[in-house]
Parts: sequence; C-alpha cells; structure tokens
Amino acid sequence: MLGRTHQIVGLTAGLATYLSLAPPHYQPATFAAVLVTSHLLALLPDVDQPLTDFWRVIPTGRYLGKVAALFLDHRNLTHSLLGCALVWYGLTFLGNSAPVGWGIDMGLVRAAGMAAYVSHLVADMVTVQGIPLLFPGQRMFGIPPRPFEGVRIITGKWFENLVVFPLSNLAFLVLLALKWEQVKLLLFP
Repeated sequence: MLGRTHQIVGLTAGLATYLSLAPPHYQPATFAAVLVTSHLLALLPDVDQPLTDFWRVIPTGRYLGKVAALFLDHRNLTHSLLGCALVWYGLTFLGNSAPVGWGIDMGLVRAAGMAAYVSHLVADMVTVQGIPLLFPGQRMFGIPPRPFEGVRIITGKWFENLVVFPLSNLAFLVLLALKWEQVKLLLFP
C-alpha cells in the first residue's frame, strides 16, 4: 500500500480504538497524542525505506532514512510479530517516561498506536507480496491465503487508488460522524 493509504487506515484504526476505550470526559491532550501517535505508527513499518512518508514527517528524516535503510531490508523485521513486540515495548518505555503533568493517558495512546501499527501490517498482507509475519522466518503471509492470492492488491495501482483509498477515507468520515458527540466531549468542556 502507499503511504497515504496507510495514513488514513492507521488514523481510522487508532481513532476507533481510542473512541472505544476512552472514558467520556474532556481529554484534549490524550486525543492529540493519539492522533499524532496513530499517524506516525501507521507509517513506521516502512521505516526501512529511505524515501517513505515516515521520513518526510520527521525532522532530518531525509538523512536518517538513508541510515536506517543500510540496516533494514524492506518488509522484514518491521512487518512482523517481532516488530510489533518491539514497538509495544518502545511505547511502554515512552509511556513510563512521559511526565504525569501532561495529562496524557499513555495506556490509551499505546493501544491506539498499536492499532495503527497493526493496520499497516494487515493492509500490506492484502498486497501481492504479503509480509513475513513470523520473521526471522522468510515465509510471506497474505490475505487471502494460497491458492487465492491472485486477488490481492498491487500497491499503487488502480484498485488501491480508486477503491481502497477512497473507501478508507469514507470509513474515517463515517467513524467521525457516528462518534461526533463523543469527540465533542473529548475536545470541548
């Protein structure tokens, strides 16, 4: 999938997770942290590519991406269950390091961020290539599995651009519309 598709799918997954778990009271700091974290973690699995959208949103990312690409192959560690575990532990560490005075519920941020990260992996599973879910094993897993892999999506081609991306945007807007009262409570006292 393209970065823009991962962004909207990840934001939708992160926001849906947050809205399903968040208590119904004023939490603008947590809400903002969820949106930022979901955006970044939806792009994080492609950190192994030097010119991806992840590196474009990070200061000096153009240079850091080139360094990361020296150590990581595309669709390996970052597209696996091991990568998920590493991200979970990284978010836990960051959450434990965050100042309490910020008023951010780091448990909610971690849950939403992981939903965004996993959404990237699921989206890449429906592509022709699939992902090495059990890395360091090299077997690629995809949806649908063999012998039906012929219906998987080719990244950046017409089906992603004309069907998947617009439907992902529509799902995001429908989520906001359905949960608008809850979103208003989270943002406005």
